[in-house]
Amino acid sequence: MSQKKHLKFDSSLEVAKPYPGDSQGAFLLASSQLEMVLLKSSAHHELNAEVWFSYASAGPPGHVHGGCQAAVLDEVMGSTAWHHGYGVVAAKIEVEFLEMIPVKNQYSMRGRITNIDKRKIFVEAEIYDNEKTYAKSTGLFIVLTKEQIDSLGIKK
Repeated sequence: MSQKKHLKFDSSLEVAKPYPGDSQGAFLLASSQLEMVLLKSSAHHELNAEVWFSYASAGPPGHVHGGCQAAVLDEVMGSTAWHHGYGVVAAKIEVEFLEMIPVKNQYSMRGRITNIDKRKIFVEAEIYDNEKTYAKSTGLFIVLTKEQIDSLGIKK
């Protein structure tokens, strides 16, 4: 499925983009500034990912821009909801930056649904490696109504 030259991952676990998105592309899953792949998880309501950041993703010299970190965390949270059958859009995300992330390295990510309250889906995510957690996020996502899905031309 993927043509990722920097990422190392078990291709048997790869998950295709779970949301329909725009027919012209995908913001992060097709980015030239980073490589990212979504991966199945055996845990309930969870989705894993691997990400590699290029120098083009830098903010502070040699380190990943905070906005880029927020974007990949949002991508994992939204993808987690869609992968588990909830067609959502983000209503609110919060990011906690714990450590600066050096570029040109691979990192793991995990998204997990923590609560479901009618149309509100609560998700959290993190960027980590074997040594530490670099950033974590929480998000409130809202399930799209049939009318919203129809108005966007999404085929479920």
